[in-house]
Amino acid sequence: MKINHILYSSLLVLGLSACSLEETPPSALAPVNFYTSAGDAVAAVNAVYDVANQIGDQSRNFIIMGDIPSDDMNLLLNNADRIQIWSFQTIPTNGVVSQSWQILYQGVNRANTAIERIPGIQMDENLKKRLIGEAKFMRAFYYFYLVRWWGGVPLMLTETKSLADGRDVKRATADEVYAQIIKDLTDAETALPDRFTGADLGRATAGSAKGMLAKVYLQRKDFTNARAKSKEVIDNAAKYGYGLFDRYADAFAISNKNGRESVFEIQFVGQGTGQGSGMVTYFAPENSPVTGRGFGSFFPTTEFYNSFDPTDKRRELFINSYVDGGGRTVNTFQHFNKYQDPSARAFGDANNNFPIIRYADVLLMFAEAENELNGPTALALNAANPIRRRAFGFGLNATSPVDFTAALGKEGFRQRIYDERRWEFNAEGQRWFDLVRTGRLVSVLKAKGKENVQEKHNLFPIPQREIDLNPNLTQNPNY
Repeated sequence: MKINHILYSSLLVLGLSACSLEETPPSALAPVNFYTSAGDAVAAVNAVYDVANQIGDQSRNFIIMGDIPSDDMNLLLNNADRIQIWSFQTIPTNGVVSQSWQILYQGVNRANTAIERIPGIQMDENLKKRLIGEAKFMRAFYYFYLVRWWGGVPLMLTETKSLADGRDVKRATADEVYAQIIKDLTDAETALPDRFTGADLGRATAGSAKGMLAKVYLQRKDFTNARAKSKEVIDNAAKYGYGLFDRYADAFAISNKNGRESVFEIQFVGQGTGQGSGMVTYFAPENSPVTGRGFGSFFPTTEFYNSFDPTDKRRELFINSYVDGGGRTVNTFQHFNKYQDPSARAFGDANNNFPIIRYADVLLMFAEAENELNGPTALALNAANPIRRRAFGFGLNATSPVDFTAALGKEGFRQRIYDERRWEFNAEGQRWFDLVRTGRLVSVLKAKGKENVQEKHNLFPIPQREIDLNPNLTQNPNY
């Protein structure tokens, strides 16, 4: 998904039928005039990718809706929409929830447009097949967030061409949405190449599609298929170029963007391009000089920070002090420091990508699925233990004192995998999803003092604006 250097102007052009339907594109850019060449097809698919880094400013809603409603993250109490989500008092008019819905459907519509129109272009057939595969991957990506956040949603599979389109579509069932996601990803895995190079690094590959399929199957508790798909990725890791970095911090170094641990990540390019990340600023201590001024918006709960073993190297990617503009050290409470870019000088100008699936995730998905099917076998342990070893500074491939063993039993290993995912994927927008899919959201959070959490919070409310516009759209229970 190398939105770096890939026709920024084309991304703007492809408002077409893809941006807000309330905007009328110039006639010269109408779809009938645009989709005529291979260059148009590439630009159309680039625009499908581009939506991913707009789900909130610089993708911040992945954090707000993926980590804030959990036991991992607190926030500055200066934004009503975020406070609702953090305190489990979200209402249907919440701005973050509404924004996420609208932008995800923008992504769906851009993908639908590309899938519908690229087949009619006279161009290289192999490139055509690949581009349609990329668009299907991204449509599945957007629907995967929609169905997990809201349950069954309108299943739009054709281009939206007018304000009237889609205004009376009923919600599909969650099963129907998942069936389409699996179909799109299955199509994509056979259409996409094993790797990209150069300016195309970061686009979805066959490995990306298989990794996403594994995640979908795990969400569905289809452990047989989750195991099979994650194993396909592991067995073909050399072909796809996947592997773990020796050091946890290296997985997030800007120099390693789209590196061997990246199965799929959202692309950002800083340095004045207008396509940079703001994660650095959101996580930096408030009023610190990071990128001009740190916002301090999101920070770890004390319980989460203290849950790390003191010798766990992942704990090193937190800070509790910073140097101010006068060169003085300022002590503060703990902050996430996973996303670092010393060259960024302003908000939204950092080069950090945002991880969606790392190879470590594939390994832990396999270990979890294998354990659910067969208990803590050697295969399950061998998948999880390199991540454990890296966390404590041991070599990836040698037995270590921190290794998991079969003595844990199925129940014990399951809990250890849950804990390992929490530590490994902190501040990557995964915690809420993991708590929901494992049925632990209410029990875990109530035990930690979040008294407002209820079973209804396994989904977010359908945005009221969408219900007002579509009389056939029903609200989720108890909202």
